[in-house]
Amino acid sequence: MIILPLPLNYTAEHLINVYNNSVYPFFGLPQDIVTDRDVLFISLAWKKFCTVNNISQSISSPYHPETDGQSEIANKSIITILRSKLLAQELDWLAALPSVQVAINTGIDASRDASPHTLCIRFTLKFEKAVVVPAASLRPDMISNALWDSVKTKLICSCVAITQQANKCRRPSPQYQVGDLVKIFSSCFPKDTQFNKLEPVFMGPYKLLHCIPEMDNYTIEIPFAPLGTMTVHTSLLAPWLENSDAKFPSRTHTLPGPVTANTTAPRYEVEHLLKHRTRKDKLQFLVK
Repeated sequence: MIILPLPLNYTAEHLINVYNNSVYPFFGLPQDIVTDRDVLFISLAWKKFCTVNNISQSISSPYHPETDGQSEIANKSIITILRSKLLAQELDWLAALPSVQVAINTGIDASRDASPHTLCIRFTLKFEKAVVVPAASLRPDMISNALWDSVKTKLICSCVAITQQANKCRRPSPQYQVGDLVKIFSSCFPKDTQFNKLEPVFMGPYKLLHCIPEMDNYTIEIPFAPLGTMTVHTSLLAPWLENSDAKFPSRTHTLPGPVTANTTAPRYEVEHLLKHRTRKDKLQFLVK
């Protein structure tokens, strides 16, 4: 693991330079990069960098942190260690980053039964006493192929055990087809009001445009989204069920009455309602 501080308002070009200067000399170019849907990772500069270097991009689904749970756990570990160091020694968090990186890279977890330093560098590093977590004394000076095979087997067994435990309470994901109408969790959209508890749980219906069944991801047509579409995980969707007016007559949607307007003012026909917002307790609509 390499922990690198970045300034505020950094761009994709700056991120590429940091990678070339701090990561590339040690690990080279990867085969695949897993990222979220940040504007930096979907920018033209970053896509060009991946295309030129023959790197595939695995972009996670929005509002679905389980896509890259390992990075989420690593971020929590870094924040926890930084918080404990700042409280115990009153250090600047930038000054504490090297010791945090050493503490994580020299730790032995139950899955690998070896430290990342031992697996990557192949020998035990010597650190000064200023580092809180030193290298373990029982690690071998040189790593062998047998240890690599042992670590790989342990990681596979750990992944299988975690998968079985996580799937105990999971049901098979529903299968949707292109053209189906679905509703989506309202938490996927920005709120226009501070009363979030009173917001509806689902919004819809929206039309399915594209299906990725192997990843349980679906692309939905959303008119007010920045790109007009949104790709989400199936856990954020629910099937849209039409209301049966014959079975539930009390739920019949009544048509609005006639609109009285000034005949001298210009009149327009609205095709689509694109977006709405609240300004000074008044609703404003963006229409086509």
